[in-house]
Amino acid sequence: MAPHVTTIDSSALKDCKPYYSPVATVQGPVKFIYTAGQVGRDKDGVVPESYEQEVELAFQNLGDALLVAGATAADIVKVTYYIVNYSPENRYHAQVLLKFMNGHRPPSTLVPVPALAVPEYHFEIEAVAAVRDLAAISPIVQPAAMGSLSVDVVVVGGGLSGLQTAYDIQKVGYSCVVLEARDRVGGKTWSRPTKGGSTVDVGAAWINNSNQSKMFALTKKFNLELIEQNTNGNCAAHVPEKGSILFQYGEVPAWGEKDVADIVRIRDGFEELCHTIDIQNPWAAGNDDVTLEEFVKQQGAGVKALATVGIWSRAMLGCEPSELSALYFLDYCKSGGGLLQMRSDQKNGGQHLRLRTGTQSFSKKIAETMVPGSVILEAPVSRIFQSRSGVAIVTTEDGTRYHAKKVVVSIPTPTYKQITFQPPLPLDKLKYSSNSKLGYYAKMILIWDKPWWKKDGYCGMTQSFIGPASVTRDTSDDQEGQFSLTCFLVGQPGREWSKLSAEGRKEAILSQLVALFGSGNETDIRAPTEIFEQEWVKDPWSQGCPCPVTPPNIMSDVGKALREPFDAIHFVGTETSFEWKGYMEGAIRSGERGAAEVIQALSSKGANLMAKL
Repeated sequence: MAPHVTTIDSSALKDCKPYYSPVATVQGPVKFIYTAGQVGRDKDGVVPESYEQEVELAFQNLGDALLVAGATAADIVKVTYYIVNYSPENRYHAQVLLKFMNGHRPPSTLVPVPALAVPEYHFEIEAVAAVRDLAAISPIVQPAAMGSLSVDVVVVGGGLSGLQTAYDIQKVGYSCVVLEARDRVGGKTWSRPTKGGSTVDVGAAWINNSNQSKMFALTKKFNLELIEQNTNGNCAAHVPEKGSILFQYGEVPAWGEKDVADIVRIRDGFEELCHTIDIQNPWAAGNDDVTLEEFVKQQGAGVKALATVGIWSRAMLGCEPSELSALYFLDYCKSGGGLLQMRSDQKNGGQHLRLRTGTQSFSKKIAETMVPGSVILEAPVSRIFQSRSGVAIVTTEDGTRYHAKKVVVSIPTPTYKQITFQPPLPLDKLKYSSNSKLGYYAKMILIWDKPWWKKDGYCGMTQSFIGPASVTRDTSDDQEGQFSLTCFLVGQPGREWSKLSAEGRKEAILSQLVALFGSGNETDIRAPTEIFEQEWVKDPWSQGCPCPVTPPNIMSDVGKALREPFDAIHFVGTETSFEWKGYMEGAIRSGERGAAEVIQALSSKGANLMAKL
């Protein structure tokens, strides 16, 4: 249950476990939420055929209603059920309740009724919930330069992981500030406005509404509008000697029967092998002693299959197959549900949905719901000192000091070296962070006044074995009249492209698009109305994108150190997630994990102190 909600059992009453408690209390400051009765009806008004499905959908609708008010099942104070033709022999709602509440036991009342609003309804549930009212908490006043401030927790980094951590910590009542080096929140999510009033994402851009439950929940909570990724039409492959090859989305470019069979064999082998990885204990799986390139060669892959693996590692991680261990890549794929799912742009895939207002909206919205003044921008951290008494002092570059009981570091592991830790980081964590590296990842987004590629039946998805862009995708917003292709400049082809002049980089992309889509489209291709370019390696606070990788023998040697706290310091970030690492989903999951760690540690510390008193 939420810390501000307390359920009480009375020895004078019959034991109500495990379903509910007879009494609940709430401690403020809180905001109460009252839901209307929720029935088993979808957004189109359709009621499932079975009673069981109707009950499940009613609970799901209750969860969605709470979510838009910033609450979860853990915040519920009281529930009331209304059941038509209730029979004690059919208590299916109790089974769903146990799963929905996940250990929380708020008081409940069951009311048998002869009918509900319409004959199709047989089950209805309403709830009263309470959430901490962060707006009622006094704003945090930023200290002047060289000044100091004492709080319970300091979070270093204002990306999704750091903000989620801080939000969860504040929600249970601890004071917390976020120190962000940039002049904006969002980290590697950065949404920039176009001249026409739409938005483009120069950083992380995709989620889905099925297995990325955390991100989809945020879209519902903040009422954010989604755009489905376009996969209708032909794709184009840019290949040596043959030029451009057309192929359907989901198929393999027609290199030739032998090469296609080899590519499919290697692909399916990766898919099968990655599912054998235990994401909680990946270092036990082996294959950490070879690079991804060496591993593929050991499988007898031909030139075309090896080149295809290069497309995967570049597009997914900005690295060449020779730069990361085979185990790291397999574990990375498993974290996103497998190689095929992680690379897919369709339902369940990693690149299925975009946000009309851009993915930075997530960070902005989270920051808006936090205690005013608690997100401090342009505050790069230079030093974290831990005293023997357990107090941590976080110092920013302007000399301002933040005294805290706990510190959460939410920056990429390769950037730990920008902070002086005193005492130094443990050797295993230092070895991991100093050996991890971020790939070269850049985007060039070109906008036109019309989607010229669609008239020839293209979906905008391309892949190139030549470069400089390894992959392109249609990132248009048809509703806003914004028609764009996003070109991914990644890995070694991207590094070579980055050495060109600004005009040279633009010309290289335009020429490649002509080669991919044909000279018949050249006039349109060479007339973009706007161009955005972002090289993440040149961002001093990111130093690359999307997720740090490790070379051979690091995961198996010191991989366990990645998530381990160091006394009062905890570590979060998308790379520390067990699921969907490298994605926004992984960032939110790691933030929730980090917050839970800190809250438990602070609660235990308080309990131990009370015991001593």
